[in-house]
Amino acid sequence: MASCLCVVHSEQWNSMTFNANLEDRVKKIKEHVRSKTKIPVQEQVLQLGSKTLKPQRTLSSYGIDKETTIHLTLKVVKPSDEELPVVLVESGAEGQRHLLQVRRSSSVAQVKEMIKEKTAIIPKKQIVTCNGKRLEDGKILGDYGIRKGNILFLTPHCIGG
Repeated sequence: MASCLCVVHSEQWNSMTFNANLEDRVKKIKEHVRSKTKIPVQEQVLQLGSKTLKPQRTLSSYGIDKETTIHLTLKVVKPSDEELPVVLVESGAEGQRHLLQVRRSSSVAQVKEMIKEKTAIIPKKQIVTCNGKRLEDGKILGDYGIRKGNILFLTPHCIGG
């Protein structure tokens, strides 16, 4: 199979170099970039010159020849700040559920205030997790990759337990 050398440039990351087959899809290149940078595939835009590469197309469909070096530019697309309805589930026998209207830019402190209004548990006593990660004060929901429909779990903080 004919191959080429891919060099991916970005303003935020060091250049990445790797071999690819001409029949590889752009999606595979994006997966390689994700493995090196942790940038989700859907937030990447790869460009060859001024042309944006489509994930389902092959490298050869862009006229790339064998034994060449292609220079791709990586741009990161920031997710929108849309409203994210999320469900808060309280721990305990009842497992009460509450709908919270938050945004990607909502701070964890703001979310904890919303939780206080729904549950009467003060923010200092709240342990909030999502996708297995504890949400820390000083961060925003976007830092955790929280998306519409995710579930937040609330565990009241208890001393010695």
